[in-house]
Order: sequence, then C-alpha cells, then structure tokens
Amino acid sequence: MNIMGSCRSADLRRFAESGPVEKLSLTKMPLLTERIARGFRSFQSVDQLWLWCDITRTAMRHAVSIPGLRVFDVLDIVKPGRLEGFSAASTLEEFRANCSLSADDIMEVCRCPSLRELGAQGAELSAQIISALLQLPKLASLDVEASCFDDAMAAQLSASTSITSLSIGATDISRVGLAHLCKMKQLRQLDLWATSIAESDLVLLAELPELEYVSVGGYEHLPSMQAATLLPHLYAIPSLKQLWLDGVDLTPSQRNELAARYQYLRIT
Repeated sequence: MNIMGSCRSADLRRFAESGPVEKLSLTKMPLLTERIARGFRSFQSVDQLWLWCDITRTAMRHAVSIPGLRVFDVLDIVKPGRLEGFSAASTLEEFRANCSLSADDIMEVCRCPSLRELGAQGAELSAQIISALLQLPKLASLDVEASCFDDAMAAQLSASTSITSLSIGATDISRVGLAHLCKMKQLRQLDLWATSIAESDLVLLAELPELEYVSVGGYEHLPSMQAATLLPHLYAIPSLKQLWLDGVDLTPSQRNELAARYQYLRIT
C-alpha cells in the first residue's frame, strides 16, 4: 500500500479499514506531524513501514506503536519532541533512520529488545551508546557509516558475540581498530569503504573464519588501492564469497580472476 502526497489522519484511518497490511509506504508528502500520525492507531497490523518523508519525533511514537511492526525505515526524524515508545515495540526487528539519529535517539532505540538490525549512518555515537548496543541480545546487523566510530569504539564493540554484519565505511577506523574487530569471529559481512585501512591491513581479515562479504576502496579523491598488494590478502580470507571494490585499479585478467572466484563481485 503506497500513499503519495499530502495525507491527513482521517486518510490513514480510511486506509486502515482494509485490514492487515504487509507493507505501507508514505512518499512525496510534507512533514508527518503527530496530528497526522495518530491515524496509525487505526491499523490492525503493518509488517513493514517505509516513511520516505520527514517525521517529527513526537509523531514517531505513534508509528513505532503500530501492532505487528517488524521493519521500519524512515527518511529523516526532525524536531519537535523526544523519541519514545521503542521499549514497547515488541515485534520490531529492523530499524533504519540514517543520518538523523541523535545520541538520545539511539539510547531510546536501544530499549527495543527484539531489534536485530539497526541502520544508523551518520548517527551520534559515544562509549555509552556502544555499551547500550552491546546490551541488545538479538542485534546482528549494525550500520554506522559516516559516524564518529573510531578505534576505541571498535575495542568496545569487539565484545559482541551477536553482530554478524558491520558497516563502518567513512569512519575513523584504523588498523588498530580493525585488529579489535577481528576478535569477532562470528562476523560474516564487513564494510570498510572509505576508511584509512590500507591494503596491508587487510591481512587481519584472514583471522575471520566466517567472513563472506567485504567492501573496500574509497572516494575518487583518495589514493587507489593497489591490486597487486590487495588481492592476495582478499584471497586469504577463508570463506569470502562476495566482494565490492571501489576505486581499485584492476587489469582485465585480475577482473576475470575475481569474477571466477567469487559468487558476487561489484567493481565501481
């Protein structure tokens, strides 16, 4: 069910009359306020909610309280109000709100014990927040790209035994932090795009027996990784099946070799 353009609370109540909804999308609409969001109360259940519009923090409490909500993606959360209601979101497994989460927001999100996947690109992070994330018993996927994630936080996060997918592209991670993260033997996916990690640092990834996906490389203005040094370290990762290389100079023969070796290959 896709609702486009301006929407009132009464409109939401009318759409709710159709019964349980698998996926509800709100797109191309002005700010979603609390007054409008009250209409979410009328839905019997919604499995996936996609808000491709701005929503106030006050309005978020109505959205997150929709019965049966399992997947929640939101474009941007704005003032006024305070994020609330996540402790009661007992079915919520995936929440993504990239580039808009404050420190207080994440602390509230961490009150959701059922959360398995958190997309928090550009979010405000701290040692306290990393500690809160570690308390989420089911958290398996964490995306903090373009945040202030650093080596000290990597040392903290390395205590996790549940996180299997970690995206830390465009952060301040270095070889020191990567060494800590390689203590997470359960890691299956690791995004290191646009970091200061060098080709030689990737030798550490051979210590991850379950690692299946890696993303490395960087922006156009960053020095390119050298394939001659990079590829042997990638080949040494025992379970690697999927690879994304960005800004790496490759010869045609190297491209062919990579394509033959891996199930999924993306070169940009």
